[in-house]
Amino acid sequence: MLSILKDGLLKVEPGLFIWTLVTFTFLVAILWKLVWGKVLDALDGRATKIAGDLEYAGKEREKVDILLANRKETLLKAKEEALDIINKSKASAIEIKNKILTEAKLQAEALLKKAEMDIEQTRARALTEFKKDIIDISFHLTYRYLQKDLDSPKGYELLEHYLSEYQRDFSQIKQN
Repeated sequence: MLSILKDGLLKVEPGLFIWTLVTFTFLVAILWKLVWGKVLDALDGRATKIAGDLEYAGKEREKVDILLANRKETLLKAKEEALDIINKSKASAIEIKNKILTEAKLQAEALLKKAEMDIEQTRARALTEFKKDIIDISFHLTYRYLQKDLDSPKGYELLEHYLSEYQRDFSQIKQN
């Protein structure tokens, strides 16, 4: 192994070392002068672009957050408006129902009053007809009585008896 070190690749030669060092320094200087600035500019540009993209993403995130907040607010307003419309509809339906019930009650009362008036008119007509019939009967009875016995005291008492019964029956009918 020692022989490889003395004769081989790892043998140190001072001239080769100096030329390698000079070449490396020259190459680094050329790369530093020509390429390194462009590489650093590209890296700085890339870093600036990434920073700009991050800033743009942050601004867009804020816009999205604002839009979401506006959307939530709009949804809440829509829900409130929907509830308001429903409540107004319910109130309107109750009002219409009450109005219909009131009108129906008024119509029923009007029909009841009309029926009562019709009944009263029919009753008055029946009573009038009844009175006419009683008068006709009493005229017929009186006429027959007068034809039979006008002067007898018994006939006169009978006539008074019939008239008092008629008055009593008439007052009972009038009370009913």
